[in-house]
Amino acid sequence: MSVNLLTPASSEERCGSHSVAQIRRNHLGYSHHVRLCILLLSGLSCLAGITGCRQATSVPIKKAIWVTRWDYSTEQDIVNIMRNIHYSGFDTVLFQVRGNGTVFYPSRLDPWAEEFNHQDPGFDPVEAVCREARVRGLKVHAWVNAVPGWRGDTPPPATTPPQHWIENPDWFLHSEAGERQPLQPSYYVALNPCLPEVRNHVADICQELLENYPDLAGIHLDYIRFLESGVTVDYPRDPVSLKYFSESTGQSTPDENTVVWDRWRRDQVTEMVRTISYRCRQTNREALVTAAVYRTPQIAYDRVMQDWPRWLRLGLIDAVFPMQYDREVPRFEERVGECMQHARGFPVIMGLGTYLHENPKTTLSQEKSALIQGCQGVSHFAYSSFWESSADSSNPLLKSQRRQEILNSP
Repeated sequence: MSVNLLTPASSEERCGSHSVAQIRRNHLGYSHHVRLCILLLSGLSCLAGITGCRQATSVPIKKAIWVTRWDYSTEQDIVNIMRNIHYSGFDTVLFQVRGNGTVFYPSRLDPWAEEFNHQDPGFDPVEAVCREARVRGLKVHAWVNAVPGWRGDTPPPATTPPQHWIENPDWFLHSEAGERQPLQPSYYVALNPCLPEVRNHVADICQELLENYPDLAGIHLDYIRFLESGVTVDYPRDPVSLKYFSESTGQSTPDENTVVWDRWRRDQVTEMVRTISYRCRQTNREALVTAAVYRTPQIAYDRVMQDWPRWLRLGLIDAVFPMQYDREVPRFEERVGECMQHARGFPVIMGLGTYLHENPKTTLSQEKSALIQGCQGVSHFAYSSFWESSADSSNPLLKSQRRQEILNSP
């Protein structure tokens, strides 16, 4: 059942998420966007100021870019990434530091990522990116996948600290039969956002990052929602979650009223955002809290229990990055308009699926449209849409030739 989100704010409000497949596809073709990147910064970066965004608040983000965990594997990769980003005029880097219950920095809470064989790689990626950002005048936000708990069809190995699939099996989504969400190839199994211990753990991760890396400009949340792809069970159905649901709503089972069930689950995701936001504000009041969210508020609300307009109105986050990944400019423009209508003047940084655009003019048109409609800035998905990365080294000569051809063209 769909609910009209354009309703008056409650008294509480008045007081006051990138798939793996997308990332993988992103590494297939990107050299034709280098010229685009240079042109956008020289001309369109001024457009946000010209149009005059009418937000209730403002964040210092005009042109951002997502750097995935597959874009780097060495310290030199990070140096190169930041040099390229700086050269092209971006001001904000969303640097992925947590993927699926594993991390890319020395943590006491989660183990090293499988991309580093669950071992210290001999350098600290977050320290390195903060250092390079400081030298180049860039802002870095730590990009944290919130609910993904593991990925793939084989369990994680023994690690220190232990991975949650092994250490905290009760934290994952379970069916009514008591079966944990099964492992599956090339996709995530999720932690249960209805459990306070899960919410607190992700908040601990964000607090740890802000404490250990004071140069971070913010925390960027992704997958802060229920998962949609590959999920056929109406999770969660474990006894603890159902007990919380019954105590909160007075219903004995979710099936009595699915509207109430969805509202309760939506509230649990919002509570997760609230817990993380509070902890971040307590740790570093200057750090921004932002979120990558579903492309339109109604889809987010109905399918993945993500009420991001409410998060903005409550002041739980400073800005949203709707993942508006589309090849078609007219449809993109329509969806941007829907997002801006529901954001009600709060900061929106529109996410562009640059990896989908076979023609740089598509990206130019979408960026211009987003700014004209009132978005404070834009963010490009992702780094490997513009440059080679450690995730893909196929045919580097051809990529180099394409880049040179584009850069040297009139």
